[in-house]
Amino acid sequence: MTLKRRWYDNNSSAIEAFNILKQLDTESKKRLSKDLIEIVRQIKELHKEEAEPKLSLGLERVLGLYQQSVNERRWYDTNADLKYALKTMSTLPTEDFLNIMEGLSVSLNN
Repeated sequence: MTLKRRWYDNNSSAIEAFNILKQLDTESKKRLSKDLIEIVRQIKELHKEEAEPKLSLGLERVLGLYQQSVNERRWYDTNADLKYALKTMSTLPTEDFLNIMEGLSVSLNN
C-alpha cells in the first residue's frame, strides 16, 4: 500500500506526469519549466478577470508550499527551474493544476 502524503497524490494524471518529469534530462526539464511558468502566468491573468476569483489554496497546500521551501527533499528540488515551475503551479486552484498535469501526462506520453 502506497502512502498518499501530498494533496495531488490521489490524481492519477498528476502521478503519471510527475513520473514522466522525473525521467526527463536536465535540458528538457529546463525548457518545459519555462513553458509551465508561462501557462501559469496566462491562467492567473484569466482568473484576474473573474467576478469572484478563488481566494484560498487550502491549508494542506499552503503547508505543503511552506514545507517544500524548508525541507527541499523532493526529487525536483535539485533542478531550480523545475522546482520554481512546480511551486508556481501549485499556487493555482486545484482544478487548474490538475488540468495542467493531465495535459502534461498526455503530451509527454506521445
